[in-house]
Amino acid sequence: MVTVPSLIFYFDYVDPGSFLVERQLNRILSDEFALIRHPFELRSVSEPPMNAQSPEWITYCKTVESRAEDIGLRLAHPLSLPWSRKAHELRLHAVEKGMEEPMHQALLKARFEDGADVGRIDVLVSIAGSVGLDTTESKAVLDVDRYADAVADLRHRAQLEGIKRTPMLCIGPRRLEGPAQINDLRVFLEGKLPI
Repeated sequence: MVTVPSLIFYFDYVDPGSFLVERQLNRILSDEFALIRHPFELRSVSEPPMNAQSPEWITYCKTVESRAEDIGLRLAHPLSLPWSRKAHELRLHAVEKGMEEPMHQALLKARFEDGADVGRIDVLVSIAGSVGLDTTESKAVLDVDRYADAVADLRHRAQLEGIKRTPMLCIGPRRLEGPAQINDLRVFLEGKLPI
């Protein structure tokens, strides 16, 4: 059996750069890599929420938008930056139910195409129902914080690996940080960009 190298993708559901990289990977990633999605909250719930009106965030979003336009991708511009813990919890619930991929894509679409607040439980329960998960069970899972410790632990483990922000791609020791242009992403995947 041939094993393929792992491509670890650190992402967050409130980060437009993560959405961009996901869509870029959907276009160019081949079977030569095993994609591992690793959730990483930009802000834990013990920290104040990010300010969507800060100059740094606005500049970052403009950079992402410019790179998204290069591949014909349009992004919604939600006015708030909620904590993403509940969205990550719902994804982990979907993983347990064998529904990771449809849930992951639905959460990205809801946030970055529809502008939904993925920090709200009622919104997340609706998304769960849209992909075929039981809404009553999904609400119960979110209400009791069933996966909250797991999300916090994943963030902590990523920080121990030196991850400070999203999006981040890792192949072995090589890293590509931030939203890249699609050609730079291709070069990274080909192993020619030793970042």
